[in-house]
Amino acid sequence: MNCWILQSNPNKYRWFDAMREQWNKPDTWSSAYIFRYVDEIKPQDISYIWLSNEYEPKTETIYNPQAKKFEKVLDERKLTSKVKRHRGIYAMAEVTGVPDPNRGRFNWEYKYWIDKQERDRLSQYPRLEIKYTNAELINNPILKDELEAAGLGNLLIFRMPRRGIFKLAEEECESIMKLVKKR
Repeated sequence: MNCWILQSNPNKYRWFDAMREQWNKPDTWSSAYIFRYVDEIKPQDISYIWLSNEYEPKTETIYNPQAKKFEKVLDERKLTSKVKRHRGIYAMAEVTGVPDPNRGRFNWEYKYWIDKQERDRLSQYPRLEIKYTNAELINNPILKDELEAAGLGNLLIFRMPRRGIFKLAEEECESIMKLVKKR
């Protein structure tokens, strides 16, 4: 089994809105660099969802574990974060379908794209299918600083952040999983 970081840019795709409204549905993922790993990505591989680029949300999406659903917080007094969201791991997923050049997006995905040119550019690459498995990380993400403090400062996503998909070494995957389990 392999382990991956899949990167999303919240300035190009409204990932938090998609999670809040569609988190229990399969999702698709693509990157120009997916060709590099097309023969290595297999069902049941672990994926960590990385959100790039710091940005300031207008509303906050939180996961309510009792209700087992996402909620949008509109009341600014109740926002858990009045500062920018930071780069880091906000969810976990399991690969359910290998990269396939003929796999299209699910219809629900289109409305979340902010950058239509990026959406169209990524359409030329194979898409893998994932199922989210740990949505509670959205409330307590594993941020870049925490990964660096845990000895993971040399992750490829820090050195080559524009790739979109990153294969993790077994030790890196295990170290991140330990951070997940501490939450």
